[in-house]
Amino acid sequence: MEIKIKSKHINLSDGQKNTIHDKVGRLQHLADRLSDDSTEFRVEIRHEESRKADDAYICQLTIFAPHSVIRTEARNNSISTVVDECMDKIKSQIERYKAKIHRSSKKHTEIKMEEIPPADEDAELPKVFRRKRFTDSTPLTEEEAIDKMELIGHGFFIFNNADTGRFSVVYKRDDGYYGIIEPKMDND
Repeated sequence: MEIKIKSKHINLSDGQKNTIHDKVGRLQHLADRLSDDSTEFRVEIRHEESRKADDAYICQLTIFAPHSVIRTEARNNSISTVVDECMDKIKSQIERYKAKIHRSSKKHTEIKMEEIPPADEDAELPKVFRRKRFTDSTPLTEEEAIDKMELIGHGFFIFNNADTGRFSVVYKRDDGYYGIIEPKMDND
């Protein structure tokens, strides 16, 4: 297990780094696979100027566990409080990760599909701000993709769909259902 602590726009003292390291180190007892040598914990604490003083400090904790990524983020007005909030949030994510691993039978999640309307070709597209590439293209079922999306705490997740053999995007809708976006091929 490796713990990396990074800070942006703020200088953390050695005491603060040691405290954060100790708190994060206690997470490994929550799941056996988190104490694996291949598991990496990344903690990023940054200070940002914002309109609300309560959101000045941001803590992002990401756990790269075997075959999974668990991520959470918290905002608050002090470093110790934001780290504690992030730790509380990640514990529930770890419990979800453990439940996923120890499931004896797959539960089928009802997925409500929707038709995606065609894009307006006359609209001007925004410029690409950031490009992210990924190498893990292990085929996943739609249910597994939803689990991974929930573990990392994002609103969408791109995956190699085991059922269709194509890359697809699963996303969480405002009404609580999930949607799947997949490319339409010429032979469809």
